[in-house]
Amino acid sequence: MQHSKIQLSEDELKLVSNKEWILTKQKIIAKVCHLMGLLSERMQLFINEQHGLPAGIAHSTPKISKGEQYESLPYVVLDYPRDFSKKDVFAIRSFFWWGNYFTSTLHLKGKYWKQAEQCISDKIISGQFNNYYLSCSGKEFDFNIHNGAYQLISGTENHASAAAINDAPFVKITALICFDDWNESGDKLWETFQNFMSTTMA
Repeated sequence: MQHSKIQLSEDELKLVSNKEWILTKQKIIAKVCHLMGLLSERMQLFINEQHGLPAGIAHSTPKISKGEQYESLPYVVLDYPRDFSKKDVFAIRSFFWWGNYFTSTLHLKGKYWKQAEQCISDKIISGQFNNYYLSCSGKEFDFNIHNGAYQLISGTENHASAAAINDAPFVKITALICFDDWNESGDKLWETFQNFMSTTMA
């Protein structure tokens, strides 16, 4: 059988001949995993100091995962605290997505969503979630904030954003951290985590 020629473009030839770029990529991913590990330790100390949290939250453990194919790009995810079931979800997801951004997302569904709904609505209306992103429809586990299922929470649309969550099957509140703020990313993820926890413990 005669095989067709598999040709590479000039740019592809440069990349396949250059091992340094892939080694650099691996170093970056390792640093992100280390950042997530340090972040998870701070989160655990915080959770352990809280009293009266539901068992599913208090007894959960951090999970860090990584891969190469979130919409064809590498990613690293920290889920903590996390309690996932078909009916109920409580999770804070810290997410690194190659070529895009960091995000921190509060993901609530079922009993956890009902418990926090009024506090989240109040925070949206008061402007405490301004410049965060809101998603309460579409694919529940889609974390691409530019896919059309997310809307920016802004001062002029706060009441509309609060109204959108009424009777929603789930809600995700997401903070965006640009790579321009890389050196502060760990602190920003930590601050967002604290904000989310204060919201759900109110």
